[in-house]
Amino acid sequence: MNLYDYLYVDLDKAISLYSQLTGGVVELRETQSEKGVTSDNKRNYDFKVFKHDAGGTTQDKEQDKTTIKPHHALLQELEAELLSSGYLLDLANLDKKITLKDSGLRATLKNALCVKCSGKIVIEDYERMKKIGQDFPEIIKLINRSHADSLKDNPEYKAIEQQIKDLENFAGDRNKKAKAQQQAKELRAGLEKLIASSTAVDIVPQWILDGMKTWVDAFLPNITNIRVYPFTDQNDEHLFGHLEAKNFTIADPTAFHFTYGSFPTEEFTMLGIVTSVPAKDEELFKPLEEFEKDELKDYEIVESAFRGLFRGFNGMEAMVRTCRYPRVLVHPILVYRQTSANKALQLTSR
Repeated sequence: MNLYDYLYVDLDKAISLYSQLTGGVVELRETQSEKGVTSDNKRNYDFKVFKHDAGGTTQDKEQDKTTIKPHHALLQELEAELLSSGYLLDLANLDKKITLKDSGLRATLKNALCVKCSGKIVIEDYERMKKIGQDFPEIIKLINRSHADSLKDNPEYKAIEQQIKDLENFAGDRNKKAKAQQQAKELRAGLEKLIASSTAVDIVPQWILDGMKTWVDAFLPNITNIRVYPFTDQNDEHLFGHLEAKNFTIADPTAFHFTYGSFPTEEFTMLGIVTSVPAKDEELFKPLEEFEKDELKDYEIVESAFRGLFRGFNGMEAMVRTCRYPRVLVHPILVYRQTSANKALQLTSR
C-alpha cells in the first residue's frame, strides 16, 4: 500500500476528467434515499464536498447501500482510468535511454492528453519574490548593521579603540597633546571608514527592484511555477506549469515555503494536461501571413496593426513563459509525493 502526500490538487479538473472517463456525475449536491417498495439502487460516493450517484431505480425494500470513499481515492482512481484508457503517458515507463529530446517521445506527447513524471522539483513563486524585493533594502541594512557591530567585537578593532582613547587622554605639553589629538582623530576617521566600507551584502540599486516589481505585475501576476526534472543527467529538460494558489494543500505561501522550500530535497510526482510541446525548429505557423501582400484595404491595415501589437507583446511574454525546446508545458492537476511502506519501520508483535 502506498501513501500520498499531496502538495497540489486541481479538484475541478480532476472531477471533470473523472466524470468524462466514468460517465458518472460528480457535483456539489446530496441525495437522500428512503426505505420502501421503490428505492433508488444507487452507488453513492461521498467526497465530503460532493456526491457521485450512478445507477437506476429498482423495486427493493432494502435501504440503499452507501459507500464512503475518501478524497484521495478519487484521485488515485482518476490516474488508473487515464492510464488504462490510453490518455496518460507515464515517463517512468519509458526506456532509460529516451529523454525529452527524442522525436518519437515528443510526437507521443503531442497526441497524449496527460503526462505523469517524477523527479526533483523547483517552485518559483513570483509574488513571494516581489514581496522579498520590496523588503530587500531594509533586509540589507539589517545584515550590514549586524556585520558592522560584529567588527567592533574584533580584538584588533578594540585595540585601535583603546589606542584612540589613550591619545585623546594624553596629558603632555600643548604641542604633543595637539599632535596626539590629531592622530586620534585620524585613527577614528579610519575606523569609521572601515565600518562604512565593510558590508556583508552589496546594496541593490532601487531602480532594479522597482523594475522587477513592474515586470512581475505586468507579465507574472499571481504566478507560481513548478518545474519537474525527470532525468537526473539532463538538467535542460523538464516539464513545467503554473500552480494556482487556491489549489495548494497548504494555503499560506510562507508556510509552504518554510515546510518544503523552493527546492525540496525529496522527489515529487506531477500529473498534468499537456498544453505545449515546442518544436526543435522555428514554428512554421504564422497567423499574420494573410497581411503579407502588396496592397491592404483600410480595414485590413487597422486589423494588421492591432494584431501586430499582440504579436509584439507575445514576444515579451515569451521571455517569461520560457516554453521552448526541449521543455514541455503542462496544466498541473496533481503534485504529490508517493511513499511505500518501509518494512524496517514496521513493529512486529512478540
